[in-house]
Amino acid sequence: MTQQIGAPGPDEVMTAAAHALLLTRHPAAAFDATGKVSAAGFLCSSGLPGAAQVRVSHRTAFPGSSLNAVSFADAAAEEYVLVSAYADLLREHGWSVRELPTDRHRLLLSAPLCPECAAATQPLEVEGEALWRCPACCRRTYGTDDPDHDADLPSYTETDPDGSVTVYYGTGEVDIEATAEWASQTSKETEL
Repeated sequence: MTQQIGAPGPDEVMTAAAHALLLTRHPAAAFDATGKVSAAGFLCSSGLPGAAQVRVSHRTAFPGSSLNAVSFADAAAEEYVLVSAYADLLREHGWSVRELPTDRHRLLLSAPLCPECAAATQPLEVEGEALWRCPACCRRTYGTDDPDHDADLPSYTETDPDGSVTVYYGTGEVDIEATAEWASQTSKETEL
């Protein structure tokens, strides 16, 4: 498989999706020109290359510095609370979240598995809504553990190069009746 130079790979797409979701409720860490933390917040980075994983942690200015007058214990407690909040938000939106056993509270994220074929899904945004799409079988999902939740996915259409339109249920299954109705309406419009 070849990839266009400069095009984001699956690791970058996953990292960007996690970053965008976390930004909806939490600030990102900011760094000065020397690489020191200038504003506390979350940090997202890609996991192992090609693994489609994202690492998430909380960064704060060094305890006891002029930017952060709190103690090491207070900084660690704050980090624990915030990373737990990050994990809750990510799980709520379908991410598979694993807490890493290290001296600092960190998370390792991966995409939820497709409920149809169990392949790893990829993030997808449809009309401002975050979804997951399976690259193997094209099934869409919210990625939650509730199978009934996917019934609420909005239907959508795709147009082939020849101009024919296919209507899909929100999960990605072809809606045969709606596709036939669409085709009959289109043919009536072209006859007029």
